[in-house]
Amino acid sequence: MTDASDEATRRLIEGDAWRDFCDTLKEAGEVVLSETPDANPIDRVEGYRYLVRMMLMADFRAISRSTPAQKQKIGVIPPPLRGGIGVQSPDQDHIVQPVDPSIPYRITGERGSAPYVHLSAWTPPIPDWVGSKPIGHRAVGMLDEFNPNSAVTPFTAMLDEFTDGDGKVDFIVSTTDPGGGNWMQIAEGTRELMGRVVYDDRANQTKPRLSIEPLSDVVASNTPSPGEFSRALAVGAQMVLGIQTDYAAWTSDLRKSENRLQLTNDHYRRIGGSPDDRHFEFGYWRIAADEALVIEFVPPICRQWNFQLCNHWMENLANYLTGDGYASSVEVGPDVDGVVRLVMANSEPSSGNWVKVGDRDHGVMGLRFVEPESVPEVSIRLVSLASLEG
Repeated sequence: MTDASDEATRRLIEGDAWRDFCDTLKEAGEVVLSETPDANPIDRVEGYRYLVRMMLMADFRAISRSTPAQKQKIGVIPPPLRGGIGVQSPDQDHIVQPVDPSIPYRITGERGSAPYVHLSAWTPPIPDWVGSKPIGHRAVGMLDEFNPNSAVTPFTAMLDEFTDGDGKVDFIVSTTDPGGGNWMQIAEGTRELMGRVVYDDRANQTKPRLSIEPLSDVVASNTPSPGEFSRALAVGAQMVLGIQTDYAAWTSDLRKSENRLQLTNDHYRRIGGSPDDRHFEFGYWRIAADEALVIEFVPPICRQWNFQLCNHWMENLANYLTGDGYASSVEVGPDVDGVVRLVMANSEPSSGNWVKVGDRDHGVMGLRFVEPESVPEVSIRLVSLASLEG
């Protein structure tokens, strides 16, 4: 073993790796306090709940992480009815499949009828020393060098590139070109094959049904080595901290100009957004019970537009079954003058398309245009509910 792996093993056996894991999670908890300076009780509760949810996600992606050892289906993870993170569209599913870049894989199956399926090689910076050195209370300062949430995706592809005329999918995923067929390249540091499945009509369109299998011998083990697990704990904890910190910084910037929609591409790219094929404006909303926020735009020619509300931590308020906290071009059309008018309010207005805010008075909002042919002009104004009467 190398000196780094020897030290990673020692740190796990003697408990240092676990203590470091806990210390990093403590730092993530401090983000909840620092990013809710007004001590709003709902924001505090939801901040800690969000932290626990991200721990479950980090367990899947970093700690209990399992790469294919035999033929198995790629897991398409649907958004929950409540709680999708990062202003995630209710019309979008995610593919999250851990891979080992030293092994070539073959992916086969059926394309499905969802109109947009985009794949990327998720390759965040994970230094070689991770697991062998303490991070803990220095974790925030280490994020520039070590942030597993960083959206580094050097290689991308559309699933259509690997689909034949009958809708059958067959391609190779590897770091080097195998020659003679469909190939998606990944990097030496790629950890996951990530994907977006976007629907125009979720009820009547089908998701991809794919299987993945390694093309070289894989020795599967139910239990990682101490050194491997020391590294996994460090990656998992830092992933939670990175997610908590990245989204909190984004929200903090949006709060500087409330009730305004704006482009924030730096933040959007950092967490894995796709600004190249969509126009996406974000904002921080705050309205009283007797107020309404009116959003108006002439929709450009595009695949779809949608608008959604989130809480302070960018978790969706949208209920995907009832449409609360959400509106899209599937259900909402423009008025006779060609303008779409959305009205955010606690109670139903007499005009405009009502976007229910429920029992909330603040949070994050996002207006997304997928594959627009032009950039829309969007106006937003805070008014009294009474002014919308008549």
